[in-house]
Amino acid sequence: MDNQPPGSREPPTDASVNWRSGAATVVAAALGAVAGAIAAAKLPSHKFAWTGLFMVPLFALLEVSLKHLVSLFGGDQNAARFALAGALVAGFYGAWFGVRYL
Repeated sequence: MDNQPPGSREPPTDASVNWRSGAATVVAAALGAVAGAIAAAKLPSHKFAWTGLFMVPLFALLEVSLKHLVSLFGGDQNAARFALAGALVAGFYGAWFGVRYL
């Protein structure tokens, strides 16, 4: 006999959590890269400290949407925040230095 109420879904498997969290991390890195490329193109080269201001809206967006993104990480809020914030920063500064020095 099935003990689940009607309309409920099976919990996600580890493989689907890994794929979904990986996809969310790649999207966050791409969003950070776009913002980093725009910042590198618009800001003067001697104003490196201003790059942090370009990151503030991305982190605000992350915090606002975190409650929806946690399910992609199997419900672990700390893992979601750490992975997505790290991807944003890596994408942002990777694009920043790529545009500036290549």
